[in-house]
Amino acid sequence: MDGPSKRVARALFAAVLVLAAGAVASSYATAEPNVARTHGSLADASGSGPDAPGVAGPEASPTGVASDPVAPGLTDPGGSPDGAASAAEDPLLVDPAEYDPADLTVVGTQGFYASDEQAELVAFDRSGEVAYYEDDYRVYFDVDPVEGRPYTVEYLASEHRDGEACATVRTDRCTFNVFERVNLTSGETRTVYGELTPKIYSGRWHDVDRINESHVAVADILRDSVRVVNVTTDETVYEWNASAYFPDDVGGAAGDWTHINDVEVLDDGRFMVSVRNMDRVVFVEPGEGVDANWTLGEEDNYDILYEQHNPDYIPPERGGPAITVADSENSRLLEYQRVDPETGEATTAADGEWVRSWGWRDSRLQWPRDVDRLPSGNSLIVDTHGDRIAEIAPDGTVNWSQTVGMPYDVERLGTGDESAGGHSMRSIRDERGTTAGGSGSRSGVGVPLFQPANPDTGSDTVPPAGQITHPSRGPVETVWVALKELTPSLVVNGALYAAPSWVRFTDLAFGGLAALTAVAWAGTELYWSQYSPLASVRERLRRARGA
Repeated sequence: MDGPSKRVARALFAAVLVLAAGAVASSYATAEPNVARTHGSLADASGSGPDAPGVAGPEASPTGVASDPVAPGLTDPGGSPDGAASAAEDPLLVDPAEYDPADLTVVGTQGFYASDEQAELVAFDRSGEVAYYEDDYRVYFDVDPVEGRPYTVEYLASEHRDGEACATVRTDRCTFNVFERVNLTSGETRTVYGELTPKIYSGRWHDVDRINESHVAVADILRDSVRVVNVTTDETVYEWNASAYFPDDVGGAAGDWTHINDVEVLDDGRFMVSVRNMDRVVFVEPGEGVDANWTLGEEDNYDILYEQHNPDYIPPERGGPAITVADSENSRLLEYQRVDPETGEATTAADGEWVRSWGWRDSRLQWPRDVDRLPSGNSLIVDTHGDRIAEIAPDGTVNWSQTVGMPYDVERLGTGDESAGGHSMRSIRDERGTTAGGSGSRSGVGVPLFQPANPDTGSDTVPPAGQITHPSRGPVETVWVALKELTPSLVVNGALYAAPSWVRFTDLAFGGLAALTAVAWAGTELYWSQYSPLASVRERLRRARGA
């Protein structure tokens, strides 16, 4: 290659390298804060707790709301981390005179050692201001509103312990899993149930679902089971183990075989269980085992589900049976409707089948882990590696979003456990058709809690059944989504899990492009150099041509 050609090649290498590195640098410089404590009123507050300026204590709450006593039958078997069942130290508390429960969205975040993510339990209002905040635990997972107590939630959290604190489980390190109830207006916290497990990561529970005032269902990752625990006696009164259904040659490695990450107690008494490492959602009838006819997902069929999280059940009276589910490793949010294979009508019959009825993704969505259908018809989502929670309209428009570091579970207060009350997308589609707003004959449908930031950018149109919608269909969005589909998700999610909080999929892509360009440039320069191993070959060829 002659001198001018080399100069052109070097200029192209330099341009690509500068542009790719500049894109990553721009992402870092313009990144929003990921930690809720840096947001709005919380960052500016001179103090917190009942006596802090602008924060109402219990005495400012409406009668019967702030005190929100723990229901009879709840005990403190394991104790809170410091052995006390008391208000958190200096929390930011919800002022009920300022916030209606329907204005608040509560999220539990996971945090991580290798990143700057902070585990938090936080409530955001519609403007993105922080109305409640605590960060007492190493990690927060499931969070649920408590029925009949508008400002109270129950959450599952974990903290890591070592040494003598792990003596009862006979390991050097262990995990304390705790299911707690907290009043967001007073900060009063009470442990419902707590238990030590003899491992760290594979010992942390991700979900507990309440059955009644004295019993809860535990998705026990370590034991590969779902247990029913009487929290007044600390006794396990029923347990279904995955080994009774799944062969041992499927799933994950020993020590984290099934990764059962979610359990939902249905009105008919069944348990809907997310068995992540088997890529399946199963329905367990206590005393009978798994109803194979109802299983969603198949072995090695990642087109249906791929390491899913937090499925939510929509019952027949709201247009189901249907399941909304975070299809995590596929980086998409889905709904499946159970239908009669011959008529296509919704059915609860044993010969029904699951058909995809809705989906959503965008270029930012990465490793989502929760999606709930709200009474409005919108979907409340968790985008874990996109570091956000968001509300998505049926037509794919992002009506509201909030940046928060590594979220796991999100709930809208005032909607009930698992943000209940939403209808299936087929039901919404039947009512709204292709017109904005629909007839409004079904309670809650067509009345969004959060209006779009720009009402002119979208409509209330519902897409065709099964179609995966996007907030934008422009060329840039299309290219990034296509690139995601071509990239091994396990590799990407592993990198993002350990990367700093501001890093997104686009930064990995541009960083990879910069690295490949640098290697290619260095290799090209070596090839041109007199020190290249091919230099002598080139010289012989030159002489041969000259002869």
